[in-house]
Amino acid sequence: MNDIFGTDGTQIFRNRAALSSKYVPERLIGREKQIVELALLMRPVMHNGELTNVLISGNKGTGKTTVVRFVLKQLSNNVENKGLNVVPIFINCQKISTTSKIIVEILNKVSPETEVPRTGLSVGKYYRTLWKVLNEKRTTIIVAFDDVDSLKDKNIFNEFNYAGENMSIEEDVFIGIVGISDNLFFPEKVEQNIFSALQHRNIVFPPYNKEQVEQILDERCAIAFAEGVVDEEVITLCAELSGNEYDCGKALRLLESAGAIADISNAEKVTEKHVLLANEEIEKNDLLNSLESLPINSKLVLLSIIKLTGKLNDKVTTGQIEMLYRNFCEHLGMIPLGRTSVSGIVSEFDMMGIISAPVRSRGRYGKTRLISIKNNQKKIEDILYRDYRLKEL
Repeated sequence: MNDIFGTDGTQIFRNRAALSSKYVPERLIGREKQIVELALLMRPVMHNGELTNVLISGNKGTGKTTVVRFVLKQLSNNVENKGLNVVPIFINCQKISTTSKIIVEILNKVSPETEVPRTGLSVGKYYRTLWKVLNEKRTTIIVAFDDVDSLKDKNIFNEFNYAGENMSIEEDVFIGIVGISDNLFFPEKVEQNIFSALQHRNIVFPPYNKEQVEQILDERCAIAFAEGVVDEEVITLCAELSGNEYDCGKALRLLESAGAIADISNAEKVTEKHVLLANEEIEKNDLLNSLESLPINSKLVLLSIIKLTGKLNDKVTTGQIEMLYRNFCEHLGMIPLGRTSVSGIVSEFDMMGIISAPVRSRGRYGKTRLISIKNNQKKIEDILYRDYRLKEL
């Protein structure tokens, strides 16, 4: 077993990082207009001026994050060449969502020598530390908030936007905000004063078309894979499976996953078969991950199904599920939903393909559902227990 990593066979990947969501290519296809528009809004910082805050919105897979990373990378190179104190900062709000952690992340970029605990201080203390560092270093920052919907306290936009007017930062120090959202209706979900602080301008990204997605995949493919290992049909199939509005992010995930399946199976080429297997796996994982955002009552019903089928090692009825669900609600101090609502939640899980719930006749006793988990029971349970409220159940 000299080759435990399986590198002696056909080499599928050359530079797999080119398929990552973090990868920033040398040129961006179909987004020239948005790049120019965003760059113009940031241009004032090249002359010690104040840039315009901007909200970037559009459906998933329309290139929003990649465009922002591209422009910030170009800006960083330019300010470095000109010797300007401007620091672009990219925050993934799914991973860093609290005010204290965001400020600590900014401080790490602007002043790594400044030691601040990630938790434990008052919010005011974090802000005062940030203002002090920015003033001392005379540094302007541009903060891009990716997946801005995930922020726990959106008041940070007000604090940043009015820091100059409130005399928290000096007159030659500026804070620019770039918000990125997959939700075109994001403005309707936040308080008007917070939205006003964020949206001085709004750039909406339209969906890609099929030809653009195929062109993007072709260019990434040439970098990511060894020459000649990807069948011609693979690119077209990845684009077609990316959705009606051609989600470029999903298309890239499909291509990478198909390559990984081919690589692991020691195949000589990446084929349509590998893409179909990748699509099946991605859809399954996306479905499971969507469980995290379920309402608490739906989580409790699903947890009841898992607990009962595991304990009884058999199919269960809606009545049994409702009884355990009510016990869970009592334990959490919640008012339970009625039987009709519980039955409706069970039907939704059946349509999603998470459970099997066929209706069976019981003769003169009427009809009943016999419910079972289809698969991935342990993984579903682990996802549900990520909700701290369920950990004691």
